[in-house]
Amino acid sequence: MRSAILLTILILSTTTSPIKAQNLSSPLDMITLSNGSLVYGTVTNIKNGKVTINTDFAGKLEIDTQHIHKLRTQNPVVVKLSNGTVLENVVIALEDQTPILQNIGTEAAAQVALTDIVAINPEPWQIGEGYKHEGAASMALVQQRGNSDTDQLDYRIEGKWTGEDDRFSIIAEGELDESEGMKNAENWLITGKYDRFLGGTTYLGVNSSLKQDIFADLDMRFYLGPYFGRQFLDADRFKLSAELGLTYVQENYISGNDQSYPGANWSVNIGSDIFGEDTELYFNHKGIWDLDSLSDVILDTRIGFKIPLMMNIQAAAEYSLEYDSGATTGVDEIDQSLKVRFGYRW
Repeated sequence: MRSAILLTILILSTTTSPIKAQNLSSPLDMITLSNGSLVYGTVTNIKNGKVTINTDFAGKLEIDTQHIHKLRTQNPVVVKLSNGTVLENVVIALEDQTPILQNIGTEAAAQVALTDIVAINPEPWQIGEGYKHEGAASMALVQQRGNSDTDQLDYRIEGKWTGEDDRFSIIAEGELDESEGMKNAENWLITGKYDRFLGGTTYLGVNSSLKQDIFADLDMRFYLGPYFGRQFLDADRFKLSAELGLTYVQENYISGNDQSYPGANWSVNIGSDIFGEDTELYFNHKGIWDLDSLSDVILDTRIGFKIPLMMNIQAAAEYSLEYDSGATTGVDEIDQSLKVRFGYRW
């Protein structure tokens, strides 16, 4: 009887699949680098030619696949592919830059390209279930009393909802300054956008904006128009997107002449966490070119840096430069500001 039990255990151990055997021996995913070094942890993503793995000794690491000799996950994961296919209960083996997805409990396996993997263990919104909501609210408030009385209020609220096929975003911001009981700045801006993903890194969208700036003689500027966009890079270390489109612009002035015109509009957005996780160094630029009067252009450029303080509270410093070559008489074409804000993000 005892010999029969030992024989049965021996037979089962030799017929168990290699993947299952490794699951029993090590619960951690393993990466073998080209120099022979081993990295153990949990693989959380494979994207843009990099593998993200969470480790106990160094936190989150991003490893370029060209430095990886072999990779094997031990625990089953869900993988979403670029064609929309979602594979469940699979393990990943990577060798010679080619991932192989094998279904646990069967012999079924699929060989895919690195660029075909969109997400590992995707969130519900990534498979068409609802939207991912992100947002932030920040404010700068300055009150000075003494030789001069100064009050300054700057606010910004932004929200973004991202789904599998589309994205909505809205930003509202404004400024109200007063010195010695007299206002010297009063403006607000609301911008809304809708993007429809075309697959890959391209998308079509439409944006609209309302702006008022009393001290720039602008009672209201409204624009609405479609655009074509592309996300050239989408990694935490470096993000780059650009948009180009057409727009209709209506401008109403307090004392100047009202006007409307067709325009070309564009935007460039760059971001990076090069100074640490949860930080953001960013460059945002957008412009409108008057196609009726080719010498008139409106530019809005912002360079800023956000850092986390504690929990979801963050601080941000931002330099902005606005240029309007068609400003009315008596209004400066260039408006510059440097702001430091504190806020909450979610």
